[in-house]
Amino acid sequence: MSLNFPSSSDDTAAPPLAQSYWVQMTNQMARLQATLDAVLAAAEAGSDQTAALLRHLTDPARGQVLEERLADLLASHEASQEQVQALASGLNDLGQTVARLNRTQFKSNALAEMKDQQVATALETLQEAATRREQAQEARTQREQERAAALQAEARGEFAADLLPVLDGLEMALDSGRAFLTRRTQETEAERRAREQAASSAPPPVPPTLWQRLAWALWGRGLPPGAAAPNPPAPPPTDETTAALEAWLQGLELVRTRFLALLATADIYPIAAEGQRFDPRLHLAMGTETRAGAPDETVVAVLRKGYRQRARVLRYAEVIVNHLPDAEPNASPVDTSIPNRAATPQQEDHVQYEGRSEDRLQ
Repeated sequence: MSLNFPSSSDDTAAPPLAQSYWVQMTNQMARLQATLDAVLAAAEAGSDQTAALLRHLTDPARGQVLEERLADLLASHEASQEQVQALASGLNDLGQTVARLNRTQFKSNALAEMKDQQVATALETLQEAATRREQAQEARTQREQERAAALQAEARGEFAADLLPVLDGLEMALDSGRAFLTRRTQETEAERRAREQAASSAPPPVPPTLWQRLAWALWGRGLPPGAAAPNPPAPPPTDETTAALEAWLQGLELVRTRFLALLATADIYPIAAEGQRFDPRLHLAMGTETRAGAPDETVVAVLRKGYRQRARVLRYAEVIVNHLPDAEPNASPVDTSIPNRAATPQQEDHVQYEGRSEDRLQ
């Protein structure tokens, strides 16, 4: 070991430093000696333990115990191997069982899904059947309502057909009253003109005589000379019968208008006939006339009005048809036979509602 001493150039500081260094070295040497003693003691103790271990290992009784222990361990190992093999076999069986259970579960799941699909399909089928049933019920209800409405309209038409003669009576009364009022007005006008003509054709006044002039000069009686008695003005004709007849006709006209309005609520309107071309589905020809100013096969007169309810004819219009003798020979003659009043649906479909506005105004 090399020792580093301080330089002797500084003689004043050398003794204290060397003393301190030698103290440190002494302490280190002491510690090293103590360490060596501890190592030697440990080595001796280790040699004793090694010798004891060697004695323990070389002891025959200990070897027999170890062999017995090893035999037990081998037997335990073999038993453990058998248990492991049995456990492996059990695990194999368990795996096969799990596989079978998995296949069974898969089949169950597939069957459950199929069952769910069948249930869903059955529910959809039931829902569709319920929907079709509801639609059929609604359609049946609608058909029943339409049928009830048709029956009600038909009943109204039958009732209105029974009341049509009353309307005919009203129209006949109106026509008669208007004709009588026209004649009465013409007679009154003729009387007024006769009075005016009689007044205009009166003889001129006669000049007063001598005695008349003297009487007027003496007593102021009579007329002045040269004056004639004026004719009194004709009073205006006052006819209470005419006024009452006009009021009565207005009342009948209101009743007729109300009657037609009630028929219109049931879709019942008069059939347009006069001036129209003859149609055997609507008109009933009662005779023919020849009028040069009207087209051939047109209605020139209506004997009795006809009425219809939509496409159903309640009563045919009885008419007079114009027939020109110089018409074309190929033209089909007017069918004056009475048509079947129970018109077929094909005939009813061809009935046109032209002139409905004119029918309402009639």
